[in-house]
Amino acid sequence: MRDGKYKPQEAFLRMKQDILNNPNPNMWDLAAYRVVEQPHHRTGSTWRVYPTYDFTHCLCDSFENITHSFCTMEFVLARESYEWLCDALGVFKPAQREFGRLRLSGTVTSKRKILKLVQKGYVRGWDDPRLYTLVALKRRGIPPGAILAFVGQLGVTPAYATIDIAKFESVVRAYMDSIVPRLMMILDPVPVVLENVPNDFHQDITLAYKKGDASYGEHTVPFTRRIYIERDDFRINPTEDYNRLSPNGIVGLFNADFPIQAMSHTVDSTGRLTEIRAKYLNSGPKVKAKAYIHWVAESPKYASPVKLKEVRLFKQLFKSESPDSNPGGFLADLNPHSEECQNNAIIDIGFHEIRRNSPWRENEGGVKEEKGRPETIRFQAMRTGYFCLDKDSSEDEFVLNRIVGLRQDAGF
Repeated sequence: MRDGKYKPQEAFLRMKQDILNNPNPNMWDLAAYRVVEQPHHRTGSTWRVYPTYDFTHCLCDSFENITHSFCTMEFVLARESYEWLCDALGVFKPAQREFGRLRLSGTVTSKRKILKLVQKGYVRGWDDPRLYTLVALKRRGIPPGAILAFVGQLGVTPAYATIDIAKFESVVRAYMDSIVPRLMMILDPVPVVLENVPNDFHQDITLAYKKGDASYGEHTVPFTRRIYIERDDFRINPTEDYNRLSPNGIVGLFNADFPIQAMSHTVDSTGRLTEIRAKYLNSGPKVKAKAYIHWVAESPKYASPVKLKEVRLFKQLFKSESPDSNPGGFLADLNPHSEECQNNAIIDIGFHEIRRNSPWRENEGGVKEEKGRPETIRFQAMRTGYFCLDKDSSEDEFVLNRIVGLRQDAGF
């Protein structure tokens, strides 16, 4: 077999077990070595005979001093052969224990299926943030402690279970709230010019990185005559229950001293909003706003705003909760809108300090992360979600991934 005398399937080296008397098929003289005539990625064509999984699994665990080998339920019958071989060779015998596979709704975790997604170009690779491989969750910015918290809530059971992806996101959201600072980020900016203040109007505003928790620190941002707000925060024809900015409407700005009132606006030939002219209500009777929105000011002195090359917003990769049930196969269930990219987003200047100091806080449970890696640069964008830096970023061009969104506040 070693020298190439036998072709594949012509000869096997088998373990002498108990094929005649044992009802367990995993004790029916399983193959230990077989002929494989394919080049190895490390040794080339030096070897033609290779061990099987049944022969190597328990021995590798034993040699590496694994105390407990955890397997999914299809390996229940394999426990007997696992223990038999360790006893036959007189080596340390780890304890094999089986548990039900964890499934998440709306995705696939099979290596074979993920390989198809990668090879056909539906995703960027095994670490595409829309997947649920560990490398994908890492790139998406989900902290190790959040994954441990999720698994800890579920416990271990022999039953197969499919967990709603919303539960996973809820655990991640709660975990992130305790470890990341806050920033103001505008995904789709539209300029607001405050007409009643001078061109050189400038005010320094101190923002806490986390309101109510002084341990996070604070940073200073400029407030000037020209600011940017989300395009969705202005509606030309508002409904009765709309409380953000509209023609002649008033809205508050987070952390600014006074609200603003829209005086006029302009649109392009397609009807798309291009600019808002407003009044800063810093004189006369004090007006209380019904709602508050986030903003970022323009200031060459402060190099504000910080421009972002791309912000990636992820949705479920598949259209249904059970992609495998699609009559056309799981590939027919792919969601063509699973990723939305914003290419004009801006963020406040506190982003630079977060880049320098991240990970901002040690993960709960003592899980340490390597400082300086892009996925550890995490923050909460007010009213938008939790984000991290993607590995596609460079020193002066920033790509962000949305880790998980926020629940929409009824006040907005």
